[in-house]
Amino acid sequence: MTTPGGLWRRFGQGQWIVAYVFLAPAALVMLGVIAFPLLDGVRTAFTDREIARAGEFIGWGNFSELAGDPDYWRAAWNSLVLTLGTVAVKALLGMGSALILMQPMRFRGFMRTLAFLPWAVPGLIAGLGWKWIYDEQAGVLGWLLLEYGLVDRPVYFLSDPSIALWSIGIAMVWHGLPFYTMMFLAALNSLPHQVTEAAHVDGAGPIRRFFEVTLPQMRDVIAVTLMLSTIWTFNSFHMVFILTGGGPAMRTHILPTLAYEYSIVRSDLGLGSAALVATIPLFLVIIVILTRRMLRKEMA
Repeated sequence: MTTPGGLWRRFGQGQWIVAYVFLAPAALVMLGVIAFPLLDGVRTAFTDREIARAGEFIGWGNFSELAGDPDYWRAAWNSLVLTLGTVAVKALLGMGSALILMQPMRFRGFMRTLAFLPWAVPGLIAGLGWKWIYDEQAGVLGWLLLEYGLVDRPVYFLSDPSIALWSIGIAMVWHGLPFYTMMFLAALNSLPHQVTEAAHVDGAGPIRRFFEVTLPQMRDVIAVTLMLSTIWTFNSFHMVFILTGGGPAMRTHILPTLAYEYSIVRSDLGLGSAALVATIPLFLVIIVILTRRMLRKEMA
């Protein structure tokens, strides 16, 4: 005779089976949409595949070629500089704008809408807009600088190697800042105000309350935001491709645009795949560290 405990265990096992059945379609879709292209890209990185030619297995040949290619190392450095620089600036500005938008003010809803507006602009449109702003002949930014006497000659924002990467970074910050503002603003709204009020009663000033009370409670949100933004920024293709196309003289290429250069322009799909596959271990490390940290805190 089955005991009540045995019936409960059988019911629990049946629930797991039902859950797996319902999850199977989504898992199959993810397998087809994510896993297959990823595995195919990894396989291609170890071949000399070209457009309209299957290619043959060449082992680590593509990675050896990349190791001796100065364009690859310049693109890797540009990717690192743009990612770390823009993520840091967006995090600081996003936190500042979220704190400002938390304060009581007139037309606060309208101000929040304006702050979130760049996030609603498609990347292609944002890139074209900034290309017009930076235009050397009819760009509004260059005209303003000349009109107010801040410069005495035209500024070549996108064709001067010394400032082209900075110009791209500013456009990336503008387009990605609302994501930080939204995430941090949502986190601030969800924090229990009793703790902050208790710290205020104990005599803690606003700066101390922020660093010792507010910021520690936002650690998980900040970590997730930084991780997602790092991955998105590192793999951002449209802004660099639209603004400079990797120029002038290959000086502003990042790894995704360089992979496009290898794969489409030079028709070397194997080398282009290798340029991106080489970054997979870095992102796996970031994701594993963050996931283990969050799971450890959840289980504590």
